[in-house]
Amino acid sequence: MTTQKIILITGSSRGIGEHVAKHLAAQGHIVYGSSRIIPPDAPKNHISLDVTDSHSCQRAIERILAERGKLDVLINNAGFHLTGAAQETSMEELYAQMELNFFGAVHMIKAVLPLFLEQKSGNIINMSSIGGLLSLPFTSAYNASKFALEGYTEALRLELLPFGIFVSNLEPGYVNSGTIDQSIGRPKMPLPPFAKYREQMHRKMEQDSLKGTSKQEIAEIIEKIIDSKKPKFRYKMGGMAYSLPLMKAIMPQGFFEKTVLNSFQLPTKINF
Repeated sequence: MTTQKIILITGSSRGIGEHVAKHLAAQGHIVYGSSRIIPPDAPKNHISLDVTDSHSCQRAIERILAERGKLDVLINNAGFHLTGAAQETSMEELYAQMELNFFGAVHMIKAVLPLFLEQKSGNIINMSSIGGLLSLPFTSAYNASKFALEGYTEALRLELLPFGIFVSNLEPGYVNSGTIDQSIGRPKMPLPPFAKYREQMHRKMEQDSLKGTSKQEIAEIIEKIIDSKKPKFRYKMGGMAYSLPLMKAIMPQGFFEKTVLNSFQLPTKINF
């Protein structure tokens, strides 16, 4: 480690966020974890924070500033993955997915940017996904939230570079988070034409996640970004994050669609 940093990470009560927070603290950084509900065994620097509430985001930044005088790194990790066909995903569920995965990150960015601009320094690291680069079946709401995050922060990075502030997106494929049963959800009102295939996709995601990028790999990449003088914008992780976007770029659209459906053991045609 080069220099001790003051770090805030959202959604760190379990899974990836919890592991990253512990790893960075072990490297000597001062890490503020956060979640809507503080776990009983949470570290002393773990704070109550609801990223869907802009006032909660502002209070979190104010507390850290009052206690430490500065903040060096914001890690937007809070998120949720809804698995469901577009037609069986209600508007309420779509809004909730966007509110947490996209607007939650925006709320945090809006809260921290005045401080970073005053400091003329700071790192914003977003937990994005391969789902922000291309869409897969039965993940339309999740894809929408991550596409939005990618587009918003790509523009933001260009706006902030002259001020010495860096924005970076992590784009893993499957992640072995250890909490896959809690972080992937289903629609409340399933539709019969899609339910069978959605459940098949859901099981495939759970199985493949066990072989996905480890929490430790993600923690080490984030450590690398924090220590870098000029972090990149995109950090792809795992073979899937490299292979699928490349396949999409070079394959004819129809062939790529069949390849994706076949890879998830989904039908290319349904016989009624």
